[in-house]
Amino acid sequence: MPWTNGEENRGKKYSLSIRIWKQNRVDSSRFFKYPDEIRKIIYTTNAVEAVHRQFRKLTKQRSIFPNDDVLKKMLFLVYRVISKK
Repeated sequence: MPWTNGEENRGKKYSLSIRIWKQNRVDSSRFFKYPDEIRKIIYTTNAVEAVHRQFRKLTKQRSIFPNDDVLKKMLFLVYRVISKK
C-alpha cells in the first residue's frame, strides 16, 4: 500500500491526513479509476461549486444591497480572495 511507506517518513506531522486517507481509500480508489479527462471535469466542478458556495455565503449574510453595482463589487472582492487560495 503506497500510503504506508510515507507514514514512516512523515511521522506525526501528517498522521491525521494518513488516517483519513486510510478510512476513505475505497471511495478514493474509485475516483482514480476514471480517465484523466473525467477527473479534470470533476476537479473543475468542485472548484466552481466552492466559489458559488462562497458567493451564497456572502449574499446570505447581507440580503439587501443598495444597488446592483454594490453587489457586483462585493462578489468581485470575494472572488479575488478566493482566487488567492
